[in-house]
Amino acid sequence: MSITLKYDYIKLPSKPSEAFRRRLSISRPAIPIQLINGQNRVRCYALIDSGADYCVFPASLGELIGLKIESGKLDCFDSVAEKQQGLKAYFHSIKFEVGGYEFDCWAGFSRDIGNAVLGQLGFFSLFSILFDYSKERVELKLKNNA
Repeated sequence: MSITLKYDYIKLPSKPSEAFRRRLSISRPAIPIQLINGQNRVRCYALIDSGADYCVFPASLGELIGLKIESGKLDCFDSVAEKQQGLKAYFHSIKFEVGGYEFDCWAGFSRDIGNAVLGQLGFFSLFSILFDYSKERVELKLKNNA
């Protein structure tokens, strides 16, 4: 079975700067997903980030699906985007839904981040991903072994 999902980038408001005087918005490859733990579900937008090793979500989203965040397996990581080192995430086995399909995911939940991130292990490991910046579109093709 061949599954291909296509999503337009989302536009976020942005302030002009010295370097980009006319910038009023910025486009990001973020897609709508649901995090799932048993019968609990929460919708969010998650950034598809090829530089992220793992899928990591704000702890508040984990709490909304009934996780006791600190009961998970701890890992510390660095964040280039936030210029911080030693950020903590607690990993749990959950499911996520994208495009009507559910997938198992070993995902981190952190009190140190504010945005949901889909990374290499758990997302890129499932899909071949094509970013088309000129069309502001991302295409996900489910890998045959997923």
